[in-house]
Amino acid sequence: MSIATINPPLESASNQRAPLEILLTQADHIRSLDPSKVITVINFGANPLNIDNSFNINLPCLGDNVQSEVWTAQDNLVSGSHGNIEFRKNNEILFCKICLDESNFESLFQCSNYAYSSIINFIIQNEFPHLLRIWNFFPGINKVSNSLERYQSFCQGRHQAFAKIPEFEHILPAATAIGTHEGKFTIYLLTSTNAGIQVENPRQTSAYHYPKQYGSKSPSFARATLKHWPGVTQFFISGTASVVGHETLHEDNVLNQLDETLQNINALITSVRDIHQQPIRDLAGLSLMKVYIRHLEDYEVVKKELLQRVGNEMPIIYLQGNICRSNLLLEIEAIAEFEH
Repeated sequence: MSIATINPPLESASNQRAPLEILLTQADHIRSLDPSKVITVINFGANPLNIDNSFNINLPCLGDNVQSEVWTAQDNLVSGSHGNIEFRKNNEILFCKICLDESNFESLFQCSNYAYSSIINFIIQNEFPHLLRIWNFFPGINKVSNSLERYQSFCQGRHQAFAKIPEFEHILPAATAIGTHEGKFTIYLLTSTNAGIQVENPRQTSAYHYPKQYGSKSPSFARATLKHWPGVTQFFISGTASVVGHETLHEDNVLNQLDETLQNINALITSVRDIHQQPIRDLAGLSLMKVYIRHLEDYEVVKKELLQRVGNEMPIIYLQGNICRSNLLLEIEAIAEFEH
C-alpha cells in the first residue's frame, strides 16, 4: 500500500509497486482519478462526498486542511455486493465494507458478531482469506449498556466470530476501533490471497491475552501486520495508545500519552528492523499517520509536539474521536512501505 499525499507513488529500481495506493487529498483531485481503479473514498466529518464508491465516517477532521482518504489500485477492479457487504477486488486484493444499523439487532454484541461472521465467511468463500488490516467505527464506544461497556460488548461479538477458526490468535490482523459521534456500525478491511506476518510489541501484552478486567473476551487484533508484495513490503501498525503491559499510563496528560504512544510505535519499528530485517530505523521512516484525539482542545498541542518528533514531510490526518478506553486521550495508527 503506497501512502502519500498527491505526489507520484513510489517506484523501486525493479519497477515493482504495491497493488494499492492511499492518498490524502481533496475532492477535486479524487474526481480526476480513473474510476475503474478507485477502490474506495473515505470522507471524515458530517458531510458525505458525492463521489462513486465513497462513504462517510463521522469523525471531524481537525485543522484547516480537510482531506479525504482515497484508495487506488494498480489494476482494474470488479465491484459487487453480498448481503450487507460491499466489495471491490482484483487478482491481488479484496476491499470489503459493511455498514449496519444497530437498531436491527438486540445488542452491539449481536451486531458485531453478525458483521464479523459475515466478513469471515465471505473472504473465505472468495479465496481472499488473509486479513491484513481492519478498521472499526461505531458510536458510543465508552458508554455502558446493561452493565457492560460498549467496546467490551463489541469485543465479545468479534471474538465469538473469530473463535470458530482454530488457533485464530495467530492469524489476527492489525486493527483500529474508534468511537464516532453518531452513525452506523461500520467496518472496512483489506484482505489478500497470501498471508501477512503478525507483529507484536514487546512493551505491551498482546491484546488477545489481556486479563479479564478488560472484558470477558480479549480484543481480537495484532499490534501490526507486515505484508510482502513482489518488490515492496508494507507495514500496517494498529491503533496504538499509551498502554504498557496492559495498563493505561498518564491518564490526565495528553503529551505524556503521546510520548508513550510513540515509544510503542518505535518498539514495533525496532522489531520489524531487527527481527524481520526491514530497512526502517525510526518514526521518520513511516509513510503516513492517522491521529485520533478525544478532546478538541488537545489538538494544537498534540500537533505541535508530533511535528517536532516526525517533521513536516509525513502525511498526517487528525481526527476527533473517542478511544477504546475512557482514560486514553489519543491513538495513532501508521503505515510504512519498504523496497526489497
